[in-house]
Amino acid sequence: MVYFISFLFVLVFAPLVAHIRGSNPASLFFVVAAIYAMIGTLNFAYSDILLGHFTETEPEDHDTYYVVSHAHYLGSIGILMAVLGAITWAQTQVGAMRYPALTKGFFWVLHIALIGSTAYQRVLAFNLEKPHRYSNYAVFTETYGLISFLSGFLASAALLGLLCLLLWSFAAKWLVR
Repeated sequence: MVYFISFLFVLVFAPLVAHIRGSNPASLFFVVAAIYAMIGTLNFAYSDILLGHFTETEPEDHDTYYVVSHAHYLGSIGILMAVLGAITWAQTQVGAMRYPALTKGFFWVLHIALIGSTAYQRVLAFNLEKPHRYSNYAVFTETYGLISFLSGFLASAALLGLLCLLLWSFAAKWLVR
C-alpha cells in the first residue's frame, strides 16, 4: 500500500510542482513520461521479484498477465506522454503554440484520467480472488469497472481534444503565412 501511495503522490506532485513553477506544457508531458517510465520499470521489477517468490510455493498465484500487461500499459502511457511532449515542444519552438493554458488543461484531464484507469489494477491482480465466473466476483468490483470505464472515456476525450488543439495550432500557424 505504501508503494501505491508513494507513486500516486509522485504522479501528482511532480507535474503539479512543474505547473506551479510556470513551466511550458511540453515540460509537463516530459515530467510525466519520465515518471511513467520509472514506475513501469519499478513495477515490472517489483512484480517479477514478488511473483518469483510465489512460484516456489504456489505456482497458480503466478499471474503473468498482470506483470506483462501492466508494465506494457505503463510503458505505452510513458511513450504517449513523451510523443505529446515532443509535439508541444516543437510547437513552442516554431511559435505555433496558440493556447498553452488550454493545452495544460487537457494535459491535467488526460493525466488524472490515466491515473484513475491504472490505480486499482494492483488491487485487482493481487488482493482479490479470481473467480472463474463473472457472477462470482464481489459486488464492489463493479465500481472498479465503472471507474475504469469513465476514466478511459475521459482520457480518450482529453486526448482527442488535445490532438485537435495541437493540429489546429499548427494549421493556424502555417495558414497565416
